[in-house]
Amino acid sequence: MSGSEGNGIEQKLARLGLVNDAQMPTPPPPLPVDGFRDITDYFFEESKKLNVGELVKDPCFTLLQAIMDPKMDSGLLEPEYESFDALKPRLPEEIIGIMDHLLCHEMAWHMGHALSQTLYTCLYIDKLLSTYPRKLEDATFGKLKGNAEYTEAQELVVYVLRPYCLALIKCCGYVNKHMLSEQLYEEEDFVTQTYGLPLLDAVYLAAVSNLVTDAREWLMANEGRFPKEILAALLVRLSLRHNMLLDLSRDAGAYRDRETLSWNDSLERIKEVVATHELGKPVEEAWSTSVQRKLASQVPPRPIVEFSFDKAVVCLRQLCNEAMDLTKLLDFESASNTMNYFLHFAARKPTPLPYTRSLIQCILIHKNVHIGGMSTGEILFDDLKELCSPMDELFNPENHEVEVPSSPKYKIAKHMEWFVERAGKFKQYFDLHRMIVQNRSRWRRNLCHLILDWDSLQVEAEEVDTELRDLTGEEPLVTAEGPPAYSFPLSSWVYHYKLRMMEWIILLGFELDIYQPHESSGSYWYLQHYLRTRIGHLERIRTFLRPPASESSSNEEYQKTQSFVNFQLLEATAMQELATALVYLYGTLNRLGLLEVPAQPYGTDLLRYELRMKPFLHIGCPEVVPFEIFQNIVDNSEIATADLLEFAKDNITQAKKLYIRLSKLNPRVARTVQCEVDYRANMGLMLKSCFGISVAIGVLARDVAAGTASSENLVMTLERANYHQSFPVPSIKQRKS
Repeated sequence: MSGSEGNGIEQKLARLGLVNDAQMPTPPPPLPVDGFRDITDYFFEESKKLNVGELVKDPCFTLLQAIMDPKMDSGLLEPEYESFDALKPRLPEEIIGIMDHLLCHEMAWHMGHALSQTLYTCLYIDKLLSTYPRKLEDATFGKLKGNAEYTEAQELVVYVLRPYCLALIKCCGYVNKHMLSEQLYEEEDFVTQTYGLPLLDAVYLAAVSNLVTDAREWLMANEGRFPKEILAALLVRLSLRHNMLLDLSRDAGAYRDRETLSWNDSLERIKEVVATHELGKPVEEAWSTSVQRKLASQVPPRPIVEFSFDKAVVCLRQLCNEAMDLTKLLDFESASNTMNYFLHFAARKPTPLPYTRSLIQCILIHKNVHIGGMSTGEILFDDLKELCSPMDELFNPENHEVEVPSSPKYKIAKHMEWFVERAGKFKQYFDLHRMIVQNRSRWRRNLCHLILDWDSLQVEAEEVDTELRDLTGEEPLVTAEGPPAYSFPLSSWVYHYKLRMMEWIILLGFELDIYQPHESSGSYWYLQHYLRTRIGHLERIRTFLRPPASESSSNEEYQKTQSFVNFQLLEATAMQELATALVYLYGTLNRLGLLEVPAQPYGTDLLRYELRMKPFLHIGCPEVVPFEIFQNIVDNSEIATADLLEFAKDNITQAKKLYIRLSKLNPRVARTVQCEVDYRANMGLMLKSCFGISVAIGVLARDVAAGTASSENLVMTLERANYHQSFPVPSIKQRKS
């Protein structure tokens, strides 16, 4: 290349700015790894001088320098797992401390934290899993040199701590396998990532169980070496771990076979563990984040989750109580009882643990067999009969024995089989149960999609009802008020469930704080609108309930259906009265300017209305009310403020009376035999909300009458504690001067 050509290329590069040294500041020399100083306090002090959105960046700060920072690069962490001596002699008190710390990390994992921030940070667990053991003998804390034997202090580590750790790992393996088999959402509820480490999947349960038993026997054989309280503390922790190992290894089949469970005994062991917790001594050197560099080298190290022992005990007790409570489902009462159990179980506070929410799904359906050993059709028909009490001809077993295609019985059997396939085996019905026990946000999201499937099912069921009406020769119900009417049992059942799902979507919207306060009157109006629609639908179903012509077993079914429909009417009417009272109350608060309306320059009331109604826009029946009509109804501009509060007072008074009646009902009438305690607690919260709302209406009515009801004199806040989550209470107080 000639000199002129070289100069030409340099000139072009200069014009592109690639060799313009004047524009690039000279980077400072790299700092040594051990030359860092703590600037945390200085950094936070200086950052206060920055405005929101303002960014300070050194042009010389490059990704390369960030990678050399231990806070960003796990490769710079000291590999403590390499130098850790798992066979180091430990005091018995230290073994207790390690066991309790491991329990804390196990419960933190159950609460949704990753293994990389909990159990995997324990260097004892790392030692056992680092060799990817496929046999129990491969999972060790290391080997002694030559023919050396374990010292007495080392024997405690090998013969007690190692079995405990292996049983803990095996417990986690069973939980993880179970979680993966059911419908839960990764990262939302539970982290199943094991980073490729086998949680002793290839090791048999009996081998680990025997190892824990041997550890207990070794302690008993050497009881003279330990103080009495220390020995008792070690034994009770091994017993608790053994119980958990056996119980977590059981699937739904074991629950259904009524195998003996140890959850009750575990609760007793927990008391003893708590009583001896103070005997333990922490061993901080047994935990390190450096293990994370082996698990995921492409991400910065994450801090170890600190989960207190008290929280871990609460979590463990919750796990035992919930798992033990699920055995109530094994005694099948009715489809409505099962549905109510799912609803009340999911609504518990604190929220049920992911493991038990997975276990309840498994108990519901295990290997295509449902609770009570019933088939899909049997459970579906039980629910259908309890609500609609269709004609006996639809469920006659002789229908399935007929093989002549032209026979009405043959056609009836085929139609009912279609309904079971469509509503049951195609998951509409049982997916609803599974969705209920998801986290509340996910449940609402899934319901918004599921109602579209139920809307389609309703249309198809109406066509089948029309054909079944002709095949069974159903006599119409003739009234002077309109044309002859038919029962339409299948579509009526589907429509009832669809309406309930629409109500749940709105109720969850309040529980999840989706609706802003100034939107509450409109949202509660839609709630009472759907409730009023369901009340009308239930009254229609009741008109078609006819007592049997002769005394038979069907008379009991008729009384059961009548009782269930009456209960549904009572419950829906109570909530409708409460929702209507809130429509008037929030309408008044809006009118008086007591509800803060945030500035939304890019939104309008119409757009917001369409957003809130988006789940219902494609539903055929009931249709979404046009915005102009909806706005006029909710505003009630033609009604005086004092009259609005008087209407609200009448509605809330009626709601209180109805909820008092509901709270006193027999659990068999309320279909809450398996969840009576939860039902009573829920009714108590509803009553508290009614009384709180009644007080708010009274306070506001007094100020309206006195002429002091304005935003200058009053302030409104929402009270959620101690009230039903879907019906928080507006607290109205005098504004402080």
